[in-house]
Amino acid sequence: MNDVPLAHRAVGLNGEPLAGGAATRHKTRRMGALPDLEAGEELRRVPAFAELPREIIAELSIASTQRRVLAGATLLEQGAVPASLDVLARGAAKLVRTVTVGGAESVVVLHVVRAPALLTDAGLFDGEGATATTVTLRASQIIAVDRRAVLRIASQNPPFARAMLTDLAHVVRRTTRRIDEVASGPVDERVRHLLEGLALDQGTPFGQGRFIAIPLRRRDIACMVNATTETVSRLLARFEREGQVRSTRDGIWWKVEAAAAQPQAETRASGTHPKGRT
Repeated sequence: MNDVPLAHRAVGLNGEPLAGGAATRHKTRRMGALPDLEAGEELRRVPAFAELPREIIAELSIASTQRRVLAGATLLEQGAVPASLDVLARGAAKLVRTVTVGGAESVVVLHVVRAPALLTDAGLFDGEGATATTVTLRASQIIAVDRRAVLRIASQNPPFARAMLTDLAHVVRRTTRRIDEVASGPVDERVRHLLEGLALDQGTPFGQGRFIAIPLRRRDIACMVNATTETVSRLLARFEREGQVRSTRDGIWWKVEAAAAQPQAETRASGTHPKGRT
């Protein structure tokens, strides 16, 4: 199942065309009924919630609902006020920001993530419109915790409030990294920096590299580094010839130097980065 592109004129921030094809819109596509996951266990698997007291996990579980969606489903539309804190229990998703440049819509993929993870938007707390659209990259299962319950639990339980503040800090930092990847250096350096970062943050060890188990298309990568799809395709083909990357329908393998992987392994061991993903 392939993800459906967000409607836009395929124009980069610099006015350069990004990708061809007719504009389409993401639609929410639900899967057939299946037994729900055990909410408490799934919430505990989220790194930000791993150390929360059982009482808080129980409160979050009581206030939650679950849904299963196909790839290409919109979980939250940019500009809409979030009604819940969405937890990605299974699957993968991308956060897409649409901006207007010279009268034309342009798309930037801010981040990609795989389960288990929080899909936190600032609008959850300030009641304003979401900063980006969240779209599934593969069939996914979502645990949605009601916004009113999240705000109430945060106001009454400092450990939960700290967990949410830490998650928001990660959002700010990864958005800042995205600015670096969009605005600085030649395209090949931007693509290399992006894939190396995803491999270290989202990847799992495999051979001499790390496998990023997120079905990224070349179009997505192009929207993350402000380049054309054609340029990204040429670069990935070159990287493949050099033995640096391998692409499959399920994800991307990226060769990681031992010196680069070691600091990440240490930070993961200390619990400062996501781990235990599926």
